[in-house]
Amino acid sequence: MDIREVSEMLGVTKATIYSWTSQNKIPHVKLSKRLLKFRESEFKDWIAEKSVIVNPACTTVRGRAHNQTTMPRQFGDDEIESITLEAKEEVLHGG
Repeated sequence: MDIREVSEMLGVTKATIYSWTSQNKIPHVKLSKRLLKFRESEFKDWIAEKSVIVNPACTTVRGRAHNQTTMPRQFGDDEIESITLEAKEEVLHGG
């Protein structure tokens, strides 16, 4: 994948993607100073790592969730957009 595809999928500018790659926040292949490529499988894995799965039996006490469970999961293409938005928020807001 190229930087344009990644920036469109995440809904951020190419400058943001360049910044994230220089900070090693997103997996990439650097072919030259301004030529970056992204392996689709690594990109999807990175997105999946950003997701938090909450146990349906989770209870809330005073606005705080308890008994949360996080676990890795494989995502289909139909779920990738929602996950990319969550990842974007996490990266932009230091989550």
